[in-house]
Amino acid sequence: MTDVRGWLHLRGEAARVRRGSGLLAVLLAGAETVLDTPAKRADAVEQWRGAQEAARRHRIQQVRARTERYEGDWDAPTSRAVQRQVDEAFAASFRPKPRAAAPDTEALPEVSGVGGLEDDVVAEACAEARQRLMVGDTSLITVAVDAMGRETAEQLYGADLVRRALQLASGARSSLMTYGRR
Repeated sequence: MTDVRGWLHLRGEAARVRRGSGLLAVLLAGAETVLDTPAKRADAVEQWRGAQEAARRHRIQQVRARTERYEGDWDAPTSRAVQRQVDEAFAASFRPKPRAAAPDTEALPEVSGVGGLEDDVVAEACAEARQRLMVGDTSLITVAVDAMGRETAEQLYGADLVRRALQLASGARSSLMTYGRR
């Protein structure tokens, strides 16, 4: 059986098949005259086995390449023109959008204190800042300090709350710097 497979490998495919019954006769024609010695038959079998192994390795490589292509990260295109278009698209997506000019409206008034705010608004802002500070979020207070100054932020949230938020924020920055050095 392996001798027949070896011969079929050497012979190749039939050029034209009219009937299935004649296919084997056409493919096996001349085998006994070409492969007349055991050494020739053994050589044909080895070539067939080598071709089978090469085909198996090729299939494995195709499956690996397809798997890497579908499961791997995105590969940059090889064409220079396409690379340039991709770079431009990424740059455009990360470029800050120009803001439209605001219509002629009144400018926001300068805040010099919290005297104009109602007591319930101040209490609500203070409660929310305290609640956020309990979970480590200092953003309300630090934004107020940056925007209005520490004195106005202390009037709004209280000196103790502002002090604790700024300590927590500076501690977080220093610990990030410490861990970043390692």
